[in-house]
Amino acid sequence: MGILLVAGDVMTAAEQGSQNERVEQAFVELGHTMSTVSVNDDTSRTLQFEAGESGAVTKTKAGWIHIEGGSVDINRSIGAVEYRGDDGSIISYQSGGVWRETGNQTRMLSAPNIDYDPEEETLWFPITTLSGRESLNSGEISVEHNTTDPISNVTFVKNDSVTITIQSDYYRGWERYFRTEAGGASIQNVDHQNRTIKVLLGYADLENAFDEGATIGSDDSADFKDQHDNFGDSHRTGTPLPEMDSVIDQMVADAKAGENVDKNLSNGTYTNPSLDEGTYFIEEINGDEDYTFDLSDGNATLVVEGDVNLGDDGSINITNRDDNNVLRIYAGGNDTVINGDICDVSDGNCSNDASSIQFYGPSTMSVDLGPGSKGSFEGVLYVASSEQRDWWDGVNGNGNCKDYHQVHMQAKGEFYGSIVAYSACAHSASTSFDYDESLKNANIDPYSDEYSLPPQITYLNVAVHKLDVQNE
Repeated sequence: MGILLVAGDVMTAAEQGSQNERVEQAFVELGHTMSTVSVNDDTSRTLQFEAGESGAVTKTKAGWIHIEGGSVDINRSIGAVEYRGDDGSIISYQSGGVWRETGNQTRMLSAPNIDYDPEEETLWFPITTLSGRESLNSGEISVEHNTTDPISNVTFVKNDSVTITIQSDYYRGWERYFRTEAGGASIQNVDHQNRTIKVLLGYADLENAFDEGATIGSDDSADFKDQHDNFGDSHRTGTPLPEMDSVIDQMVADAKAGENVDKNLSNGTYTNPSLDEGTYFIEEINGDEDYTFDLSDGNATLVVEGDVNLGDDGSINITNRDDNNVLRIYAGGNDTVINGDICDVSDGNCSNDASSIQFYGPSTMSVDLGPGSKGSFEGVLYVASSEQRDWWDGVNGNGNCKDYHQVHMQAKGEFYGSIVAYSACAHSASTSFDYDESLKNANIDPYSDEYSLPPQITYLNVAVHKLDVQNE
């Protein structure tokens, strides 16, 4: 009896697997047919469809897509065709893509019919909806074009970004698609609780990111507080630049896994010798430790998983710099406190050359040079954000600096270089801020070789196609 029961389970699993394979092939063919019908108003197609014993169903509201960029700002419901197997697997079609979900695992069977031309920097994004809820059984089904809403007849979005937010039960499949096609830098956020992903395409020109002492993303005057004219005329406001969150997250994940990293400095493995060219990882920097990088032979990269909290006697310095080599620091925490020094000490003291150190943090990072700080920073500081946040838990006695000021500069801290942030506050006459004019001609790329920018985009074309799908 036991043998018969086990054999029966094996046969049932094999039959279900075979049926799933037939359904997968049918859904891929259905996706191709629906893509053809979408772009041809007068076209109707029929095909043989395998929906298994339980059948499939069309849904008119299976999520939504919000596309914003240039003059386009649309939010549309998206439909789906869905099959659920007895083994719990789900095979679905949605807006051109065909996915198979098993538990928390998603596999893409066919890519969405989104078209990006890298040479023309043009994105065509057709959104497919379904006209009604229908039950689909195995047999002949028809796919017919209902209506087309040409929302965007090629919108010019050069030097702007396009944000695509998708809410869907198949959000993992959409994430995998964009991560593969547009790179990890395009994924801005994945919200598992709300089953939502946020994708960024395009970006403002980074070539001139450090052409001013302070480039502030906000255009609200309250977000740039310069109490004692510390910044002088060397600043601009209302100039948002791309956030680094997704790139830093990916760098940290890779470094923790031992990928693209030469040495892990965590857990007390750093004994303060000079670090030479290469990529280094550390969980956090906290206290009076000194990190010295010898740049005589090449560039160095330091990836920090958490916060950077330099004590009064702590430092991150470079020495023996040659051939314009640089130190890049990518920190993934929410706080950076500079009470010690970050600078080039090739000649024994900070050398006043801001091109030698580049510090990058996510949009959630607050930066503190005070109060009571005697720290020094020499380099470029890039913590771009696209929106105002409460970066501080209260203002901690920072005078006129508020919790919505991302960068606080107070007391006797010294800054030499350039800042990119959403907001900033300087509130001490003793604070020293000087812009390094040589940065105007410096070629500074925030993205390392392995982690590229999101695809650039100049033209955006969006249309919504409604289709009728039903059994003949």
